[in-house]
Amino acid sequence: MGNPERRFRLRQDHEIVGYMRKLSERMVLFSKDGFWWRGYKPEYNEVDEFIGIRDCNNRYIYEWDILYFKVDPDGPYEEGVILWEGNQQVFGIKAIRHDSFFPLELEGISLFNPRELRVFSHLWLNPELKRQLGVQD
Repeated sequence: MGNPERRFRLRQDHEIVGYMRKLSERMVLFSKDGFWWRGYKPEYNEVDEFIGIRDCNNRYIYEWDILYFKVDPDGPYEEGVILWEGNQQVFGIKAIRHDSFFPLELEGISLFNPRELRVFSHLWLNPELKRQLGVQD
């Protein structure tokens, strides 16, 4: 069986210019809106990877997205950023208000309910937050 599809958001600096679906090493499709797909490759210089989860509004969640999330389903919402953690080799949520990193899954089990995740911004639009979190490209 082939590799699973991978999705990416494409940016030209701070502007989203399209999306990419990698169906295999040889089959790559592009879209301006994530709806109509074709082989035309837009001009871009930044790529954000889809983390495999959609939020409560059925939006794809990509690395660098800022979102509201709940660690405890009965607890309050917190703000966090989707980041790749190089040491653990996992995507997770870096809490903004305190120094905590929550992996999205543990031993193949999702730690977050998509109904309790909601994207509201992107880290590249918030350079002061990027500095505060000590995040580099």
